[in-house]
Amino acid sequence: MYKSKYFNLKELLPKDLYNLREDIGWILFDDRILKSADFIREKYGVCTINGNGLNDCGFRQKPVQANWSSHLFGRALDLHISKIEKQNLSKDDKIKAYDKIRDELFNLPEFANIRFEYSISWLHIDCANSDVRKFNS
Repeated sequence: MYKSKYFNLKELLPKDLYNLREDIGWILFDDRILKSADFIREKYGVCTINGNGLNDCGFRQKPVQANWSSHLFGRALDLHISKIEKQNLSKDDKIKAYDKIRDELFNLPEFANIRFEYSISWLHIDCANSDVRKFNS
């Protein structure tokens, strides 16, 4: 079982699941998504998933927008990279900054099985079983 080096279960799970045994909490996640999040943290610095006013960016128990979201299966995370978030960027510039990071990660061998959602102001990654690796919501 893989456990994230940088993110704890309180950052990854909804509040309703905070009291799960640790081994159950970690098993909810695909190890590929946790390893990818750790890689992003090492490459780009501090990131937030849930916390600081952010919710529904990790594991979800019920749909927020998409009924079959990879978040519901522990195969998706939304990361908010601090060095981008701390800048006073317009929404368009923020999207451009995240799209640049998506492009950098897309071509790395470590991300060969990771999908990226483009044109949003955070970094969505998922490991859904799909041939489409770049998509817009």
